[in-house]
Amino acid sequence: MNAPNLSPAARRLLAAVLLGSPALSACAGTGQPEVTYAAHAEASVPGEIAAGAWTIALDEATVAFGPAYFCAAESGASTLCETAIAELTTITRVNLLDPAPQPLGLVHGFEGEIRSVSFNYGIHWFSTESSPTPKPEAPGVSSVHLRGRATRGAEALDFEADIDAVPQRRGLLTVPSLAVAASVGAAPVRLAVRFDVVDEWLASVDFDALAEGGATRVAIAPGSPAHQRLRYDMISVHRPQFLWSTSP
Repeated sequence: MNAPNLSPAARRLLAAVLLGSPALSACAGTGQPEVTYAAHAEASVPGEIAAGAWTIALDEATVAFGPAYFCAAESGASTLCETAIAELTTITRVNLLDPAPQPLGLVHGFEGEIRSVSFNYGIHWFSTESSPTPKPEAPGVSSVHLRGRATRGAEALDFEADIDAVPQRRGLLTVPSLAVAASVGAAPVRLAVRFDVVDEWLASVDFDALAEGGATRVAIAPGSPAHQRLRYDMISVHRPQFLWSTSP
C-alpha cells in the first residue's frame, strides 16, 4: 500500500504488522484512487446448539475482532502479500448474541480487487514486541468469552471459556490468510463481517469429557482439549465471512 497516503498511525500499524518490509507496504498500483467505507459485524444468533448428545444454550458470547488487512493476492500471508490494498485498523468487541449490525470502523485503502484477508482476534504481536499484547477491546484479556449451559436429559453443566487466539509468532497475524472475493471501485460499498460461527465452535467440543465425574460447573481451561479445539476452530476452520455490498 502506498503508505504516504495513509494517516501516520495507520502507516505505523501497517508497517508493524507486515514486519516492516517496504515491499509488503507497497500497493499494487501507485495511481489507484483512494476509498474509505464502513464495516460492520453481523451475528447469526444461535438458538439451541447440538454438541453430541448435549444441547447448548448461551448466556454470553463475545469476540474481539481486528485489525484486518486486505490483499490483492490470493494469499495474505505476510511473506507472500506484496499487494496489500486496504486495512481496517480498529479493534471491536462484537456481541455474538446480538443480531443487530455492530460498527467495526472504517476500511481505508484503494480501488481494486481483494482476494484475501488477514486478521487478528483482538490480540496482536507486532515485530517490535517481545510477547503478544491483548487490546482493551478484547473480552477481559482474551479473544473470545463464552458462558452458557449444556444439558443432556436431566444433567446440566454450566460452563465458561476464555480463549486466546494468538499469532503463531512475532510479526504475524492470527489468521494469516483467508480467501475472499471483492472488486472495490468508485461506487460506494460497505463490508459486512458475518460471525455465523459460535454454534460451529461449540459443536466440536467434547462435553462428555467436560462432565466426567459428575461435574455441574466447569471452566474450560487453557491447554485443555476443549480449549485447544475451540481455538483451532476459530483460527483454522470456522472463520467469519467477509461480504462486500453496494452501500445504500
